Amino acid sequence: MNGPERMIYHLGVEDIEPGKWLAWAFELLGCYAKAASEEEAFAGAQAAIEEYFFWVARHGRPTPRADQPIEGKVVETYRSFVSEGDYIVNAFFEDDRRPLSGAEVGEGIWLLGCTRRDLMELIRDIPPERFTEPIRDDVFGSIEKIVEHVATAEWWYFDRLGMAFPRDQMPEGLAGKLEKVRAQTVALLPALVDDSRVVERRGEKWSGRKVLRRALWHERVHTRQIERLLDI
Repeated sequence: MNGPERMIYHLGVEDIEPGKWLAWAFELLGCYAKAASEEEAFAGAQAAIEEYFFWVARHGRPTPRADQPIEGKVVETYRSFVSEGDYIVNAFFEDDRRPLSGAEVGEGIWLLGCTRRDLMELIRDIPPERFTEPIRDDVFGSIEKIVEHVATAEWWYFDRLGMAFPRDQMPEGLAGKLEKVRAQTVALLPALVDDSRVVERRGEKWSGRKVLRRALWHERVHTRQIERLLDI
């Protein structure tokens, strides 16, 4: 008797920063494995996919059966390089060329709601002094600055496509930044349905699919960073 059909997920692997590798599951928006090496990122993909399904289920969406085997298959590897001004050029996979469908944009907006809910539930009860407390050897310097970075980076992704509101219109307060940038994201994503544009900025290529991929990853990865800082 044959067992459950194996689910195969196609992976793109990149060194997003020196010593930091990601394996992206192309069929699952915002799903990634993170490790210190290419081999470890690939090896961690199965567990990352299983964790992704658990996360989505926790937010109320059905997922594949738990006993259904998962297999990751690397279809592309990208090695970053430094361009003008010490800018690290990150991956533009062939998969990023695929225009987003209406269903994917709808799913992406729902997933962004999940990532934002996770972040806000995590930080809402942090005492103000802990929220602004300096963090030794952290590039951002405090939890507050990490959250601010989540907002400004999401704005920056759409700026790569020339779609973002002018930077001088960014609110000063943290809550205002988060709200205005997310409102922009939700408003602009539907305009990227069936949009095949590829834009190059500072040697790095961007598309609607890449912007959504990075936005979902970015909020998830920094929420996890804050969890580690809080020992959760």
